[in-house]
Amino acid sequence: MSLTRLVVTLAIVAASLRCAPSEATLARQYESAEFEMRRGRLSAAQVLAEQGVARTSDAPASEWAWRFRLLVADILTAKLETPRALELLQSPIPDHPNLAAARARQKFLLARVRVSQGDLKGATALVDEALPMASVDPPLALDIEIVLRSQLLYRSGKWAEAEALLNGAVTRAAAAGDTFRQAMALNNLGMGLVIRNRFDEAVPYFERILSLTDLDGTSIYGAALNNAGVCYARLGQFERAVALQRRAIAVHEHGRQRDYLQALGELGSTYLLQDDIAQGIPYLQRALQIASEARLPGDAALWARNLAAASVALGNWDDAARFNEEARRLAPAGSGSGRAFSVVTDAQIAAGRGRTSEAATLFSEALAVSEGVPAVRWMAYDGLARLAVAGNRPDEAAKHFEAALETVEKTRSALLRTDYRISFPSRLIHFYRGYVDLLLDQGQVERALEVADSSRGRVLAERQGVAAAPTRTSAGSLKQLARQANAVLLFYWLGPQRSALWLVEGSGIRKVDLPPADRIEALVAEHHETIQNAMSDPLGTAGGAGDRLYDMLIGPVAARIPRGASVVIVPDGALHRLNFETLPVRQDAPHYWIEDVTVQVAPSLAMLQRAGARSGASASTRVAGASASASSLLLVGNPTPRAPEFPALGYAPAEMEAIRRHFASATLTTLDGERASPAGFKGAGPERFSIIHFTSHAVANIENPLDSAVILSGTGQDFKLYARDVAAMPLSAELVTVSACRSAGERAYSGEGLVGFAWAFLRAGTRRVVAGLWDVDDRSTALLMDEAYRRLAAGASPPAALREAKLALIRQGFPRPYYWAPFQVFTVIL
Repeated sequence: MSLTRLVVTLAIVAASLRCAPSEATLARQYESAEFEMRRGRLSAAQVLAEQGVARTSDAPASEWAWRFRLLVADILTAKLETPRALELLQSPIPDHPNLAAARARQKFLLARVRVSQGDLKGATALVDEALPMASVDPPLALDIEIVLRSQLLYRSGKWAEAEALLNGAVTRAAAAGDTFRQAMALNNLGMGLVIRNRFDEAVPYFERILSLTDLDGTSIYGAALNNAGVCYARLGQFERAVALQRRAIAVHEHGRQRDYLQALGELGSTYLLQDDIAQGIPYLQRALQIASEARLPGDAALWARNLAAASVALGNWDDAARFNEEARRLAPAGSGSGRAFSVVTDAQIAAGRGRTSEAATLFSEALAVSEGVPAVRWMAYDGLARLAVAGNRPDEAAKHFEAALETVEKTRSALLRTDYRISFPSRLIHFYRGYVDLLLDQGQVERALEVADSSRGRVLAERQGVAAAPTRTSAGSLKQLARQANAVLLFYWLGPQRSALWLVEGSGIRKVDLPPADRIEALVAEHHETIQNAMSDPLGTAGGAGDRLYDMLIGPVAARIPRGASVVIVPDGALHRLNFETLPVRQDAPHYWIEDVTVQVAPSLAMLQRAGARSGASASTRVAGASASASSLLLVGNPTPRAPEFPALGYAPAEMEAIRRHFASATLTTLDGERASPAGFKGAGPERFSIIHFTSHAVANIENPLDSAVILSGTGQDFKLYARDVAAMPLSAELVTVSACRSAGERAYSGEGLVGFAWAFLRAGTRRVVAGLWDVDDRSTALLMDEAYRRLAAGASPPAALREAKLALIRQGFPRPYYWAPFQVFTVIL
């Protein structure tokens, strides 16, 4: 062979090698592109995928050529470049056996586009076609189920079916060692709970993803960080939320822009939920900048509107005007709600700048364009009312406040929510405070009480997800109720500048001025710390926080409360953490207030009803004042321990046995050990029982009380009986006792109070609930419950039985409140 021919031959061979890369080379190229895509580095992934397309250009009908083309389409879809993606996806793939997986993936990607366009019916049809074809490619079949099928089921409200599908996908992915798809399925399981506001249940799914440390740096890991942070923020665990969301930002910073701006915006929102607006603004600003640069006007308008609202809250009027104008410019054409919010924000800015005439005109304009946007209508009336207050026109202010109040009370809470991330209940409380202050300044004491109590019911409804709050009650009906029940009602209202106490009795209503909330909160915290110390005795030293609280909160009306009186307290703010029975009384021999009165706690005055007037509970189900032998008792407790978080309760068996002994002649159902499960409770028909008693651990959800739970037996995550599930049950029990740690709830937020399980059972139809405010001593609790149920079985009412049991415990060698004071009676009945 001549040298010339040899050179030509070698050149042809080299060219053929370049044009026909090996299977291993193409696989590495594909894996590299997929690696970059999973880390959110879409541009780098696109370069690698397009190189793959070029490398297979001499065999355009080959399996690898189609795989790379479809990967490019997948990347373009993720980059929101839908038209370019569709150009690739609409090319027909030859009907060849080797291309079955490619045809299935093409339908999968087309279905994703249909979902993004809102065409769920079209997407469902494509998924139905793609799934059988994907049997030749198990990872693709998982993608179809995880990414699309589950989403379509969720959107159709088929929650259980979606969860079963995803749990199966988790199992199959784990068996295949595919942690990425396992994480995707876990993330969708968590998000299916998030969209139903079940944040407590969602957290474990995101935490499981975070335990898969080989995924650190991937977009799914960043999503889990962000989603877990959102959940912790909604649960009130802000420190944990911020830590996770900061990590999410670090993961997404060099990945997909939309993931990055979402992480920034959610961290900003977390700060806003804490009312730390100044800290949240920089993150919202960065989210706005990225959304604008990425040409995402809807996202940009959302963050601009939030920035305008945050700036209004801070009184930064120039910034508020700038962001409001930007939101107006970015809002989609024809967005009526966007225009309405912009106008009302303009009005707030004008009012803040002291341009009262301009503000009044703009608030009126906001009312004119607020059709279908009740939040704007409410804000506009509130703004007009405050202008009238500032202008010393009290009658006009009252008219506008009343119009705002009517809007709030006639509109479901969900419809009053806005895109603003600033806490809606906090803004609601701000509105009510303004109106109550005006009425008090006018000397309208009774009307101020009616409005204040209306606020309590409304904010409770908002926190609990109730469609409508209790109807407003009149001062006259409250006096009649107190007179008929021979009771004294104490309603507390805490505010940053002024607080108040209303005393309601049969003969009239009296109002007492109290110090600002921060002074009361400091004393409550000090007293709370004292009584939670088992060795502390508040009676031993005069002048302590408890003494000062008595002088401040009870002393001004003590003369109106006779010894032996029945007292119902509606607390506010920090007072939800205070058991008033523990306040020392120095008159005569030093003693605790429990020796003078019987105390019950009510969520609001409007919820109170006279015994016998309440429907839904037949006479045969009631025990107060009647023979307990005719009662029916459901006893649930001593569940299987879940160490180390929920260890065995040493005195639980003794407590349950004592209760059984006292109610030997009653219709009794006992669920203990493995049978003490949420499913067992529901299956027992709790609506049939007049008394329900739990002896177990409990956890409180401090931001969403309906996610509070009693800890029972069960597998996986099925060991918690959630307050939300209880609230949906049609109960008619006279009494429910939750003998558990922190069973009444953990903290008060914007007046919603420490309701937790107590509020859930009251909502469900229970007349009274006994629940604890702090960690409960196991032995003393068993003794307390033994004595309380002995007296209950003898015919005492629940409030009287619990009070006498506490007094007996004091006499038996447990004088310190730590042992006898955790439990309170929560009621809606007198």
